[in-house]
Amino acid sequence: MNKNKELHHWEEVKTELLRDEATAKSLDIVLQRKALLSQLVEKRKALNVSQSAVAKQLGVTRQAISKFEKGYSSPTLDVVFSYANAIGIDLFSSLKRLFA
Repeated sequence: MNKNKELHHWEEVKTELLRDEATAKSLDIVLQRKALLSQLVEKRKALNVSQSAVAKQLGVTRQAISKFEKGYSSPTLDVVFSYANAIGIDLFSSLKRLFA
């Protein structure tokens, strides 16, 4: 084993990476996306709407919705708006109010 290849703790690596402004901004965007997705999933479940029902309305498979909800796919804005609409949220109008 090469003694020069010392492993570093994740927190040290993370701290070093986040010193880069572009990396820190990218992480912030990912975290915001995850927070929005989490809220949409919570709302879907609270309304007792199944993944299958959402998938049918969007014209995709239940597995595609599952991947979307788990963050395994990167949906377009159209898909996010359509998902929100499928669970009764008019995301577009909400955003328009924010920027009015």
